[in-house]
Amino acid sequence: MKDGVEKAIAESADLFRSFPVGGFLKQSLNDYPGRVSAVVYTRGCNFRCVYCHNPELVLPDLLSSNAPLANEEVFAWLSANKALLDAVVITGGEPTLHRALPGCIRKMKALGLEVKLDTNGTNPGMLEMLLNDGLVDYIAMDIKAPLDYGKYAMICGCLFTETMFEDVRRSLFLLHDAGVPCEVRTTVLRPYHTGKDIIDIAHLVNVPFFLQECSLEKTLQPLPGKTFAKEEILRIVESLEPNGGNVCLR
Repeated sequence: MKDGVEKAIAESADLFRSFPVGGFLKQSLNDYPGRVSAVVYTRGCNFRCVYCHNPELVLPDLLSSNAPLANEEVFAWLSANKALLDAVVITGGEPTLHRALPGCIRKMKALGLEVKLDTNGTNPGMLEMLLNDGLVDYIAMDIKAPLDYGKYAMICGCLFTETMFEDVRRSLFLLHDAGVPCEVRTTVLRPYHTGKDIIDIAHLVNVPFFLQECSLEKTLQPLPGKTFAKEEILRIVESLEPNGGNVCLR
C-alpha cells in the first residue's frame, strides 16, 4: 500500500512538472471581468489560426527555442502574492490539451483563488469534467466563425478536422448550461468574416458575446486580412436589437 501511495505521489508530481507554462503575467485588470488576476499562458495549440497573436506559444519551431517556465516558480509566486489577487486566468495556446490542467487548477484553487479558463472548445470532455468538479469559475470560449466547417477550417488552418468542429459545437452547448459565468468571443477580420457571419454567430450564442478587433502587429501569417472599422462593428451590433443586448465590442 505504501509503495502504491508513493508511486501515485510521484506520478502526480511528474504530471505537475509537465504542465507547459510558456508565459506568466503577474497582474492584470483586463483578463477576468471584475477581478485582479494573474495570467498563465500554456504552450501548444491544435489550431493554426491565421491571425493568432501568440505564435511563440503555438509553432513547434518557436516552442523548441523558448523553454517552458518552471511551474514551481510560478506557483511559489502565486502563493506568496495571493493576497494581491482574486483569480488566475489560464490561457494559451490551448490549455485543455494538457492532462496536468485539472491538477494545476486544484493547486490554484487551494490558494483561495478563482480560476478563469480560456479555450478554443476542442476538448469538451475536459471542459465537462472541470465543470462537474467545480474547478472553473469563469469560461471564455473563442468561436472563430459561424458553425460552418469550411469557414472554420479557413481560419484555423491545416490541423483542423471535422472531429474538432463537432467538439467545438459540443463545447458551445456545454457553456449554455455551465452553471458558471461564461462568455463567447470572436476576433473579426476580413475576408474571413462578413457582417452576416457576425450576426449568424450572435444568433447561436446564449451567453455574453464579445466581438474583438484584430491586431495585425504580430500574427501567425503576415498581413492575413483587413480589419473591420469599429464604427462598422457597432452598426452590426445595433442591427441585432432588440436582441443585441448580449453582444458587445471589446
